Amino acid sequence: MNLIKNLSKITLVALAITTTLLTGCESDNNSAELAKAVELEKQRTLGTIIESVTITNAQTRLKAGETHQLSATGIDSKDAVRDVTNELTWTSSDTTIATVNSKGLVTAVANSEVNQGTVIITGSTINDITGEGEISVSDVAVSNISLKQTSPESGHINTCFDASIKGDVGYEDGYISLNTVKDMTFSLDSATSAVINKEGTLYTSAAGIENITITAKVNNISAQLIVTADAKDLDTIDILQDDKTTTFITLNIGERIQVNAQAKLIATVSTDTFIIDSTITWSQADAGYIGITATGDNKGTLFALKPGVTQLIGSCGGKKSIATIQVKGAAALDGIQINAGEDILIIAPLQSIELTLTANYTSTPTSLNVSEFAQWSINGSNLLEAELSNLGTDIASYTLTSTKNSVGFAFVSVIYQGITRSVRIEIER
Repeated sequence: MNLIKNLSKITLVALAITTTLLTGCESDNNSAELAKAVELEKQRTLGTIIESVTITNAQTRLKAGETHQLSATGIDSKDAVRDVTNELTWTSSDTTIATVNSKGLVTAVANSEVNQGTVIITGSTINDITGEGEISVSDVAVSNISLKQTSPESGHINTCFDASIKGDVGYEDGYISLNTVKDMTFSLDSATSAVINKEGTLYTSAAGIENITITAKVNNISAQLIVTADAKDLDTIDILQDDKTTTFITLNIGERIQVNAQAKLIATVSTDTFIIDSTITWSQADAGYIGITATGDNKGTLFALKPGVTQLIGSCGGKKSIATIQVKGAAALDGIQINAGEDILIIAPLQSIELTLTANYTSTPTSLNVSEFAQWSINGSNLLEAELSNLGTDIASYTLTSTKNSVGFAFVSVIYQGITRSVRIEIER
């Protein structure tokens, strides 16, 4: 009933505004002004009208031709916070230096030495509440980097949980980019379980305390930061299937599913749960029943290979979670083949070829791509380099690339469930 009343109120307001506009003027702006007024009244009625705007991801230096995405959050009249990036009208204080589109994407147009190349980007709501962010466009060189933890902002990093590393970058003209990873490359000391990606997200998995030295470089300028990872606050790990905690999973031969992992901190720290797919290590108690994708975008994908029972083990930071996996089916392995079963495959120098290992079965399913879960070898050849591609999919392959601009040959072998096959790779012009 309240919704009907609210909608009726909006309709009456719209009609009143329509009458006013149509009788007051014949401007081409009538329809736009009407739509704005109706939306404004609707937001007021529903309590979703924005009262304040904050632009985030600003104070960044770009070079001409580069782009940078700004974001905006707003607080409405009910004190609710929401992303309003796509609700704002965006403008630039100097479009000869930088422009901004309707989604907050800034494009650097021209390098400038005036006022450190600074442009003010403004985002305005339908009710004229504004927020501002600063962008600088210049090709002045970097002079210094100051690295810092941004999540968490201080203290130790919780093992198994994502942490964020960013830097304040100073330039020779005195400008400072805040909380950025732009143009940075990261590296870590070798004595650590940690990894860090190009966005500055740090992942750790060791059971003990780790002191991790992070080095960031922009061109020839570098900086270091030491952070401490500690698993003492890690409480439990759970295996998830379809976003629900599970301890038992049933699969049919040839079926593929993806599992996830979540962790909980001890109650004195947080009662929330957090997805830890990036740091979890997956293994199985009895090999061969399932294939597990251990890395990449499809990490945690399970592929049922032969009937039987095994245990899926997820581990991180000294904690474990176990789920029993039952694979059903009567199909028995009949043999394996590389590609179409050729004895010789030919590639040109510096070119690549994909090898697929197919497992053939006595009954349904009649064949499966098991390339990802076999043991491949190039047998010491220096003419080829190899990597597994398309992990966690039915088009997984063992990709070979010729490393020299010369002819030759190599033998590639593969073992799957005790069966061995090989193929001769001829490199010919």
